[in-house]
Amino acid sequence: MPAIRAAVEADPAAVKIPRMIGTAAGRALLPAVKLLHKHGADLNAVWRNYRPLHNLMQTDPHSVAGKPGPERLVCLEWLLAHGANPELTGAWPAARALIVAAFVGEPEYVDRLRAAGARVDGFTGAALGDAKLVKKTLAARPEFARERDSGALTALQCAAGSRLPKIDALRVATLLLDAGADPNAQTRTWGSTVDAAYFASGAKDAAMFELLLERGADATVAIGHAVWRKRYDLAERALAHGAELDRATANGKPLLNDLIRWGQIPQTLWMLAHGASPDISDANGWTAAHQAASRGNARLLQAVIAAGADLTRRDKSNSTPLDLARTLKRDELAALMG
Repeated sequence: MPAIRAAVEADPAAVKIPRMIGTAAGRALLPAVKLLHKHGADLNAVWRNYRPLHNLMQTDPHSVAGKPGPERLVCLEWLLAHGANPELTGAWPAARALIVAAFVGEPEYVDRLRAAGARVDGFTGAALGDAKLVKKTLAARPEFARERDSGALTALQCAAGSRLPKIDALRVATLLLDAGADPNAQTRTWGSTVDAAYFASGAKDAAMFELLLERGADATVAIGHAVWRKRYDLAERALAHGAELDRATANGKPLLNDLIRWGQIPQTLWMLAHGASPDISDANGWTAAHQAASRGNARLLQAVIAAGADLTRRDKSNSTPLDLARTLKRDELAALMG
């Protein structure tokens, strides 16, 4: 705190930089949050699409958060009592605070948000697993099944992504699908779009994932979500529903190539073991062998060679994987192909 006070005194305008209040809230540093707010920081400021409330709850957007300590809950209560608005959207994909709390899977966040007046409607009700509310909403407005919340999420995505314990999310999803919800509706997130199967795989909800596949979710898209998260049980379900590994993509590349690009060894080996072709090329003509040669990963290159990769394939620059390895001075990999 002395260092923070000194920084504020040295540059009073800096307190209004959204990253400062967002970081303080994300670490549940209530004394710092109070000091910044006292000097003019906005409790609803946005940094990288995160507001202080969202930062505090979703400390790690790619995993289930641990049970919050008392200092985090106290900080949440203070933010809500001093003007943090739970109806404003934040995070990726953008969502209201109550939906983020459900995605995090923490009932104590939900309780405090509701006590502070966070609105419970059809969308938040779907995330909370409130089948009665969702059924009532659909009865009053059947088109609700295809509508989007203020952050662009569908109610089906809200239900599929909830990690809250002991809720009736599957019943909610069934109601929405029966009313015409599209399991393949896409919502923008950081650098890509995602669907309901993405949220179900993230929530590790096998029953929800299976329901979506049974009701028309694109199995080839769904398998990409499952493989990236190492949920091979879900990937097997997608295969059973007709997923085609060689058509699956991620970040604009064939799924296998993108896994290699990021050095994802277990997922790559699973893909190859299940018949993924190492010769599917991306927009630049790179196959899995080109990608492995580029990354300098001998184990992955050995795996694609063992899977029958055609090392004579040329990219749009007329380079083979061996040419690429030599250009990049990856002698070990060149030797594997020589």
